[in-house]
Amino acid sequence: MRQICTLLLAFVLMQVYGQDRVLYIPMDNRSDIEMNPRIDTLDNKEPYEFKVRLSPGYKVSQFLFEKGLATQNDSVLVICANSPKTGEVDTAVLRVIVTSIGGSRIWPFQKTFIVRTNEKMFPILKGPKTNLIMVNDKVTLERNNAYAKELLVDHPFVTMYDNATNMKKYDVKQVTISLMEKEGKQYVSKGDTLSNEAIHELRKIKKPTPVYIRVEGKNGKSTKTVWNRIVVYNE
Repeated sequence: MRQICTLLLAFVLMQVYGQDRVLYIPMDNRSDIEMNPRIDTLDNKEPYEFKVRLSPGYKVSQFLFEKGLATQNDSVLVICANSPKTGEVDTAVLRVIVTSIGGSRIWPFQKTFIVRTNEKMFPILKGPKTNLIMVNDKVTLERNNAYAKELLVDHPFVTMYDNATNMKKYDVKQVTISLMEKEGKQYVSKGDTLSNEAIHELRKIKKPTPVYIRVEGKNGKSTKTVWNRIVVYNE
């Protein structure tokens, strides 16, 4: 009987990985499988250690990490992302095959991580950063970087500077938020804070979502408009 179950598992795994026909179950907010700590963002090429807990009567048959390495030692899993990208946000999916102790049931799970990659190194010096957009005058929103939604939903204010050298400040007159998932829908605020409608939509984010931010500022007679794109995730 055990040999039959083993052959069945091998056949199913061949279908999963060879032809990609199996629908994977998201691991988030499930009681039958848990990974701690509960983080969704990884730094590229940095190892992270997780403790994996399963419901009684089940075991992990295999881990697969599509952009990196996954190693298991008893209930401890270590993953290390290895994204080929530089200077932008990537994603990597961890797939977990769980079987019952007797081998009669098979559960395919998956979890998507955000991967922060390092800037590409060039032999020349970069010029100062320009058109800086900051939240609460503390956190700079870097283009294509990922930020937890908590940064944006507690009624923050937005500041804008000409560049990182002279830090010439612009008086923010308007902030517009646009979610990629709601194409054509813009949430405009007349001032340096986000509109209540924008905050309401940002609070609903459950998975990593591209968000566009448009900031219009004025310094004397000079008016400047800057667009920025970030990824917002639920921490």
